[in-house]
Amino acid sequence: MIDDSELMRRLANGDRQAFASLLNRHSRLVLNVLYRIVLSRDDAEDLCQEVFERLWVHAPQWRDDAKLTTWLYRVANNLAINFRQRVQLRYVLNDGLAAAELDAEAGDESHGAESSACSSEVADSALLLALASLPSNYRAVLAFRFYRDLPVKDIAEIMGLSAKAVESQLGRAKAQLKERLGGSA
Repeated sequence: MIDDSELMRRLANGDRQAFASLLNRHSRLVLNVLYRIVLSRDDAEDLCQEVFERLWVHAPQWRDDAKLTTWLYRVANNLAINFRQRVQLRYVLNDGLAAAELDAEAGDESHGAESSACSSEVADSALLLALASLPSNYRAVLAFRFYRDLPVKDIAEIMGLSAKAVESQLGRAKAQLKERLGGSA
């Protein structure tokens, strides 16, 4: 298997097959991180496409001493946070509140096994609402740490922070999430 550095050298020379290989290798991971930050599959897919458009454009300036996944995650994080600040806040909370209300109404009408399934859906909605209400940078550190299982030092590099700042944001994010979930997290 050709490593990322060689594929990046080929991509810098316009090799479309190298780009396709990198896209196949990394797009799912980038998409998953973006989804955990923006909480919308459609928006995450759009942002993922933008990450790889930037990879194509910036390939000629690639420094071989950099780790590609770190660069991809950094671009994804910046795009997701900018997107959140610019657009998403307007509709995520409204859509989430409406979904939670519908789930709660469905839960009132359910009985037996159906009731426990609805309870699970309401809990999922509550978690999504709690995550959506966190600042984007907190959701990002949670996504990188708990969904990508990245070490703090890698998260620090991706986000342009110190390891101490990442640890602090993780602690605050977990505390705020617990508070928003009524202390049950």
